[in-house]
Amino acid sequence: MKKLICSALSCVMAAAMLAGCSLPGMEQDNDDTIMSDSYSTEADNTEQAQNYSWIIQPSVSADNIISFDGSQVNPDDEKNTAYANYSVIRLDGKCGLIDYKGNIVVAPAYDDYYTCWCGEITLFNVIDEKNGEYEYCTIDSSNQVVNYVADHEDESSEYFWDSSSNKVFVKKKNETTGTEYTGKKTVVVGEADISEAENDEFFIEPKENSLYGLAKKGELILDITYKDYYAPAYKGAGLTCIAFEDENDKWGYVGSDGKTIIDFKCDSDVNSYCGKVIDDETVSHPYLFTGDYVPVLVNSSYGYYDIDGNCIVKAGEFEQARPVHNGRAWVRKDGLWGVIQIGEIVEDDTAEEESSSKAETTTTKWSTTTTTASSTSASTVSTSDTAVTTKKTEATVDTEVTVPSETETPVTQPTETAPVTQPTETAPVTQAPIETVPAQ
Repeated sequence: MKKLICSALSCVMAAAMLAGCSLPGMEQDNDDTIMSDSYSTEADNTEQAQNYSWIIQPSVSADNIISFDGSQVNPDDEKNTAYANYSVIRLDGKCGLIDYKGNIVVAPAYDDYYTCWCGEITLFNVIDEKNGEYEYCTIDSSNQVVNYVADHEDESSEYFWDSSSNKVFVKKKNETTGTEYTGKKTVVVGEADISEAENDEFFIEPKENSLYGLAKKGELILDITYKDYYAPAYKGAGLTCIAFEDENDKWGYVGSDGKTIIDFKCDSDVNSYCGKVIDDETVSHPYLFTGDYVPVLVNSSYGYYDIDGNCIVKAGEFEQARPVHNGRAWVRKDGLWGVIQIGEIVEDDTAEEESSSKAETTTTKWSTTTTTASSTSASTVSTSDTAVTTKKTEATVDTEVTVPSETETPVTQPTETAPVTQPTETAPVTQAPIETVPAQ
């Protein structure tokens, strides 16, 4: 199997910003099903209270804030929790990183982003695409801002149904042969032509415009009738469910027992794109569950459901909504971004320590046989725990995200009784000159 190196693939990522993919689940022995046997739909819950509270009132002005559901991260080989502790903030076409307290951890100065199977979020600039030179910025497993990237393989598998033998087959992605799948977990299966190879191996050729369904213990539990799907790459379906697209281009969520949890009324969301390393820029999909919750897009507006199918926040409450991590989620309301609490708050001490202190500045050269990256100093800006970026109140000043320097007074948290104090100056993003290293 061809080894996928994050840096080597970056050359095709600059054009991939808002798209999606459909990836099969990775083999495990059993499903970790946590759903109840009874499911409810929005019709049962339309009058219930909105089950969230504000941590940061809508006050952050940005083009976009992008969070990742982590469904494509390998939990057995997770080296980095950045995807759960930080989000990409996009301002004036540039990307940076922001935490769930509103602190700008990396100022928006990068062209694009992607995530890795290890959980790392990488920001990058294309220096010389022809020669494979890029400028990187990421947060490593110790929550330090660095300017080199991880190197991890895609170990996920995909599954297929052979209608002639009524059997399930499995192969690694990017390989042409596989074996009969005899595991117990629920897997998404696509249509394929299967023929014998040798040594108990089989040639597996996926059919063009394949439809998809669900199989468990070698039997179909959901007919192969769906146009597309989005599934966890490594986790069991019982932990995060599976999203399918029906013939009406609507998405619904199905549990590991084949029962529908959320009806087929949801739309795909371009904001759920994870970056070219993981995702397919040509296909759009919705989010999957993080823990007990999932943001859903219905008729151009957002709400939240829990993993039992209950509507927690009605669609129409938010203009944008992002996955819930550690009880927190970024949402947009009335044109501004804020953070809400859904469920129990879980603190990450290492992430908070990083967000409240300035990371060391380093200059590094990083190269492989196919890609050379000459990195500049990674600039980070920290504010206090209660600081948020806000929209300027002066009518004559354009909207912007303000990044206070270490010597400036941080922006105070907006309240109902006191206006936000806006810093008068912004801290520039300082970068060292690019030093080019010839490709190997």
